[in-house]
Amino acid sequence: MATILTSSQQTFVDITDQRKLSAYITSNLPKTQSENPNVLPHTYAPSWAVTNLKLTPVIFLDQTNLSLGASGLSINWKRKDGTGAESALIAGETVAGGILTVNKDNLATSSSGMITYICYISYYDSETKNTVNISSDITYTLVKNAQNAKLASVTADTHVFKYDAGSSLVGAAQATLTAQVQGVSISKWQYKNSSGNWVDYPTTSDNGSITGGTLVVKPTHSVFFNNVAQIKLLTDDVDVYDTVTITKIYDGEKGDPGAAGGDGKGGLSVILGNETQSIACTANGAVAAEVLVNIPFTGYVGIEQTPCTCTVGTLPDGVTVKTNTAATATIAGKLSLLFAANATLGGASVLNGTIELTFTILGKKVIKQFSWSKSNKGNAGASAVVFSVYAPNGTVVLNQSGTLLLSTSAYSGSTAITSATYQWAKYVGGTWNNISGATSSSLTVSGADIVNIQSYRCTMTYGGKSYADVITVEDKSDPYVSEMLSIGGFTVKNNLGGVVPYVIVRTNQKEVDALLGNIGETAPSSPKSGDFWYKVDHTAQSVVLMKYDGAEWKNATEKQTLTYTWYMQDKDGKAITFEKSGKVIYLSAKDIDSLVTLQCDVSKG
Repeated sequence: MATILTSSQQTFVDITDQRKLSAYITSNLPKTQSENPNVLPHTYAPSWAVTNLKLTPVIFLDQTNLSLGASGLSINWKRKDGTGAESALIAGETVAGGILTVNKDNLATSSSGMITYICYISYYDSETKNTVNISSDITYTLVKNAQNAKLASVTADTHVFKYDAGSSLVGAAQATLTAQVQGVSISKWQYKNSSGNWVDYPTTSDNGSITGGTLVVKPTHSVFFNNVAQIKLLTDDVDVYDTVTITKIYDGEKGDPGAAGGDGKGGLSVILGNETQSIACTANGAVAAEVLVNIPFTGYVGIEQTPCTCTVGTLPDGVTVKTNTAATATIAGKLSLLFAANATLGGASVLNGTIELTFTILGKKVIKQFSWSKSNKGNAGASAVVFSVYAPNGTVVLNQSGTLLLSTSAYSGSTAITSATYQWAKYVGGTWNNISGATSSSLTVSGADIVNIQSYRCTMTYGGKSYADVITVEDKSDPYVSEMLSIGGFTVKNNLGGVVPYVIVRTNQKEVDALLGNIGETAPSSPKSGDFWYKVDHTAQSVVLMKYDGAEWKNATEKQTLTYTWYMQDKDGKAITFEKSGKVIYLSAKDIDSLVTLQCDVSKG
């Protein structure tokens, strides 16, 4: 099987000549409503029963405003409770003249505490004889001011200790962690040791106590393993705690070659200030109270902080993105995820999961996994099950050599779990694939199986329930990176013509397997014997590699050094049969149904 060195993607769009319809919704009231549970009956501010909520669609055809009574325009309203299915409007919600009026506090009876109103708009354009359909929505959230809310969060003034090429510390010399709690008391601070267990933070001259609201972490403290320190704040409620991660990064030009950033000067890395979160839940597996999870992040090229953006993958049911602020060269970015009250996060029996985060630095992508788990309030005598995956000898291999050991840690309460079943899986091509025979509590991974970054998941079955955790390992070598370009751009119009995508590959800042010749419809002038030309034929919708023999151009028998395999997804992300290969291909407009995404995997052999 060929080894994939690198992959790249691009989206291609077919633009039509129909006129553009756009819309937004105006609201006369705020998009949040507060509930006071300390009086009976509960009161709501603002009250939709007192001041009716009115939602008015504002519609434009190109740049011209359309009145709600315009000819050819029809408006239909729907509603959605939380992440549930769309449904018809209910009592207290009426439509007149295209405007939706709500005269009851319907958030009070919402099972999720969140209602989305969706406006479907259809317009028949008499000029183009086309019917255009769009939708717009607006979401309202109930905030419950419960007295018994229990919260714990930790902030840090830095999440990174940076070392220069000579392995000298530069920048911050310590991190100060600050705890904020509500409804609980601070118990103590802990860290995760080399065995993957949480133990008390060691006594140092920097901390007079490990039971206070602040903790000083220095790079000399013996809490770093593989250049990462995981710190945990405990409270007097075992289900209310928070964790924070602090990482050492090195300029890899002279630093430790197994250290983060050790793949040479200019290596990309992303540091998460929060990699895992425990969510307090009821005994039925539902989120006990709304939780806002903050995930600070910073991007680095070597040890230089660099602007970085975050794209969020598939979220569990009941989780939404509250804010997503990009990182700059001086300020950390922050992703805020809202875990809605009463959400089951995929089901009552689902106890943990991961969210894939894709970070973009200088056009390149780095993927991280954010883990969450439920802390269920169980029946009397029941013990919480904690399961995690860790790498006792580190998560880095060099140049795809050697092996890595992945181990698991599992406890029921304070008792280690010794009788359970396991299944390991590998993340390949966007899906998790079970590894045949990998059914023990540990897994030995060959360095040859790690291409740049590779994720593994272990699922433990214990007591009739499944628990899963994910770990990502890296190969610190001179990685291959690829970029997809296109002769003719990335758009076509009215399903006519075509474009010519091609891929360039680099390693260690140098291009490899370069184009053998020019790409074009017309043969190069004044060719020399042995020259190559990628012949573009729009009629045949093809690209053919030609070679000049001194007298004429003929089909070349030579091939590129690397292998290029192409895949296509439609506008909904579904795979489309696409039988193209080679460094340069032809993409016909007829292959583009409004929008397609091409991916090219580059491999050896």
